[in-house]
Parts: sequence; structure tokens; C-alpha cells
Amino acid sequence: MRDGRAVSNRAAQGSNTRVPPNASFVDGVATKDCIIDPATGVAIRIFLPHHCLGVSDAAGSKGFGWLPRDHTAPGDEESLRSSLELSDGSSVGSSNGNSDNEKLLALEEALKFSGGYFPASKQEHVKLPVIVQFHGGAFVSGSKDSSSNDVFCRRIAKACKCIVIAVGYRLAPDNKFPAPRDDGIFTLKWLAKQGNLAAFPATAVSHGIIESFGQMPADPWISAHVDYSRCALMGIGAGGTIAEQVSQACVSLKLELEPLKVVSQVLIYPLLGGSTPLPSEISLADAYFLDREMLALAWSWFLPEEHLAVASSIDPRSSSRSSILSKMPSTLVISAELDMLRDRAAAYVQALKMVSVDASFLTYRNAVHGFATIDCFLDTKLAQACVEDIAIWFAKHVKCDYWG
Repeated sequence: MRDGRAVSNRAAQGSNTRVPPNASFVDGVATKDCIIDPATGVAIRIFLPHHCLGVSDAAGSKGFGWLPRDHTAPGDEESLRSSLELSDGSSVGSSNGNSDNEKLLALEEALKFSGGYFPASKQEHVKLPVIVQFHGGAFVSGSKDSSSNDVFCRRIAKACKCIVIAVGYRLAPDNKFPAPRDDGIFTLKWLAKQGNLAAFPATAVSHGIIESFGQMPADPWISAHVDYSRCALMGIGAGGTIAEQVSQACVSLKLELEPLKVVSQVLIYPLLGGSTPLPSEISLADAYFLDREMLALAWSWFLPEEHLAVASSIDPRSSSRSSILSKMPSTLVISAELDMLRDRAAAYVQALKMVSVDASFLTYRNAVHGFATIDCFLDTKLAQACVEDIAIWFAKHVKCDYWG
């Protein structure tokens, strides 16, 4: 268990404030929003870490923000570039041959556009793993761009050296199950199509080679920097439920997602169903931030009557799940000691282990439901420790570099 402190009301009050996107590398991460399904209004926020430029953590942490030219004070641009450190430890301004010149050109390209970063068209781009993330909020609240989710995704992007795609899935009660899960599936299919689009030269569009993809444009950030062989799902609270359901769908529906490969999932205090209460669901029934009454409401908001069996279908102890569980990706489940969902999460990990799935379980001492994102808003040590633990786990299971 990790030691930590409980969250405060002050964090909860500010956690749902919307944060606008910024396509410059502010604090080492650029963000932008995309509507991927006009029919349903489903949108995503892309978090692109500065590692995509091939620069070191030291360069990205200087706080210059990789501002576009018209946001840089006169005379500052040259000093900015000369002060940046390349990934090999040398200065951008130093003369170490063609490699440095190529990186300098890439940096200049990043600074060139007033709208923020745009990948250079004629260069080898750094490829990064991608995390598809689902925010929390009891199925009825929260957003991809809330203050708490924005801070959390930025930290994950930098710590894991991954691109994070936060999904703005449709919310209950207006959009009950399976709508949020289907939005997650749609996001994976959209990402897979982006990979197929990136595999064709630009002229292929005009020649009708990829007409089957419709009018979908290739996103430049995704096309340039996503490593489609390393995709992970991540969910927080109710978002953990959705992430797990999307993982199930990948198995049970045999989704065709080439070239995208879902290799792992991280579920942070997920809501998992079951008809028989477990010990923590009894002893912590009146716990802070999530109690028995709120949990019952969340399920009633999320599940229409004809789908009430879904709650039982995600019961980790259900014997009917073994065939699906055995095909699930490597899994990290994070829980809080003072969260009523703790024992259900532990049972899920145990069920995965029983069918030989690589699964890990972390519980944080003295923490309550919501600590990873609301504490993150307050910049506490507990939330930072959670992100670090996720990064260490990702370094092993998604083969990405740990920043620490």
C-alpha cells in the first residue's frame, strides 16, 4: 500500500472547470480537440508530449512552452532555441553535424505555425505509444477537458512518454449503456482508420484508393507520432468500467482494429458489478466521495432495465466470464484503501490471474475514491506517486520509457 492523504472539498469544487486546448507545448504537452463522430457529437482531446520532437526531458521541462512565433517576444526565439537541449545531451545551437541540423529544423517547424505544433512533412517522426482514456464522473458528469482530467492526462503523457487520447463519451442518463461503451469502440476504430490512412501517400485519396474510409481526414499529430502496435486503455472510476467494457468488446466481438493493437489496460478504482456485497462494500458503505447510495444511483443512471444484467456480467467472480477474461490484455488495477470498490477491484485482478492474465493490483493507504484526479488537481504527493507507479508499469508492459 501507498501512504497518502484524503482529498479536500476545495479540489472537488474546482475539478470540473473546463480547460481550453493549447496546441503549443505548454509545460511539455500540446493539446487539441477533434470531433470524431459528427452524428453523435463524440469528441476527443489529444495530449501530445514534447518527446515527439525527439528532445530530452530537460528541454521539455524548461517551461518555454514551445510557443509559436507570433507568441514569442522579439529577440527571444534565438535564445530559446540555443538554450534547448537535444536528446543526446547537446545544445540545439551547437554544431554536431546533420543530426542536430535535422532536429533544429524540426524545432523550427514546431515553432513556425501560429496555431501551434504541426509535424514537418519531410522527416522521420518519433513514434509513441497511445493511451485511450475515459474520465470518471459516475457515468453522468465529468469531461475529457475538465481541470482534473486535463492535469491527470498531461502528467500521464509526460511520465509515460505516450500520446493520450481522452474520450468525450456520451453521458447518462440521456445516453445509457451501451452508448458510452460504443463511443469507446468507435474511438478505437477511428484510431485504427487513422493508421490505415497514414499508410497511404496523400495522392491515394485523389485516386480513390481509400474511399472506404469516407471523408475522414488524417489527423497530422496522430499520423506522425502514434505507434499503433502499442495501444492501452485507461479509465478512472466509471471510466474504468467503460474501459473494461471496451476491452471485453475487443475480445467478444472480435473487433478488427488493424493496425491498432490493444496490449494493456489500466483501471483506476473502476465500478465493477456483482449481486452479492463484498466486505469493503459493507464496511465502507458510507465512505467519502462514493457511498452505497451514490453507487446505486450511478448504476441506475447507466443501465436501462433491459440491460440490468450488465452489472452482473462485469462481476469479476462470475464463472461465465472466464473465456473472455482469459483473452484480456495485461492489466493494472489501482484502488484506494478507503474506497468501497476496493475488494471488487481486488477480486477482478484475482480472476484475471486465475486464467493466467498478467495482472497487478495497487492499493493506496488512507486514500479515498477519486484521489488520483482530484488530488492531482491539488498537486499532492499521493497523486504524483500514482502517476509514477503507472509509468513504471507501462515501461514494462507497453515498452515505453519511464521518465524517472
